Amino acid sequence: MMKHVTRTSVSLLIPVVLLLGLSACDSNDTVDFDVVAGDYAFTQFAFTPASSLLQPLNVLDTLVTANTRLQLFSSGRFTLMYQFVGGSSEFVGGDYTVTSSRVRIKGDAKEKAFYEALLLSNEFTLTRESDTVLSAEIEREVNLEEFSRRYQGLTAVKGTLSLRLQRQ
Repeated sequence: MMKHVTRTSVSLLIPVVLLLGLSACDSNDTVDFDVVAGDYAFTQFAFTPASSLLQPLNVLDTLVTANTRLQLFSSGRFTLMYQFVGGSSEFVGGDYTVTSSRVRIKGDAKEKAFYEALLLSNEFTLTRESDTVLSAEIEREVNLEEFSRRYQGLTAVKGTLSLRLQRQ
């Protein structure tokens, strides 16, 4: 009888031990927002079309760099501020998550047009290259016609958006 009780007890303990072991593992590897919180200036912002018929587009050249930045707050919120040369300042916001290797930006879908003006999606992921540098190589299909009149008729251009941001 004692042998049966011991096996039953062990059988009951296995799921408990597994559950405790799995709960101790942080499967999404989240880290504290303070690790990445701060102001980030864009040092690279370019779109390279997949077609060799089109030249790469330096988005940074079209922006007032002093008024264009990403702010990550300790609360898990962000603000993306930008200003095109000759235009007014704009800003959008939302939430972000952070892991040891990435920062995931999730902007409000209602503000999608503001992100698209920058050739971005309202959701994108940045790689944490170091404590002060975030970067991304994002495969996108963008409407270049909306970005600039010189791209008239180019409404669905596939390519890579390259971003690099430096914490100030």
